[in-house]
Amino acid sequence: MISIKYLFRGFIIFLILTLISACSGKGEEVVKIKDKRFSGLLIIQKVEDNTSSEEMQKMIRDKQNIEKILTMVEGLKVKVTDAQKVSEAMKSQDSYSFGFMEGDKFKPGRSPYTFIALNDGTFIFTNEDVNSMQIPRMTIGKHKKLLNEMKLLLEIGF
Repeated sequence: MISIKYLFRGFIIFLILTLISACSGKGEEVVKIKDKRFSGLLIIQKVEDNTSSEEMQKMIRDKQNIEKILTMVEGLKVKVTDAQKVSEAMKSQDSYSFGFMEGDKFKPGRSPYTFIALNDGTFIFTNEDVNSMQIPRMTIGKHKKLLNEMKLLLEIGF
């Protein structure tokens, strides 16, 4: 005969599994960018071993390529994450920062849309849309092929 103790444990395990499965889709979103024409300057900065230099930076002024990059990330599935996880992920591997400037002038610290691509193909978004900050979101899967396609399109050799 099954004891009450084991029955209770089984019920608790079932309850926990049900809660986990019910929450698994919570916070999932798809990247959407309403206006892909806002930017006339894209700055890509590679961070290697937690440092960077001017040699690992490139400015793109081709509006068609800028719009293509924004189109390439649109539709990626992301999930809310916290700043600590983002920081740990960025410290653990090389990354590329994509900063989109409004118009075609560089304004330090004034990028209305930014995302980070980790070397393994994980993308991190800090904006929900242009000029709207939010809690960071990280892609659910890794998109190494997408990152390589972006680097090829923009002729990034670093």
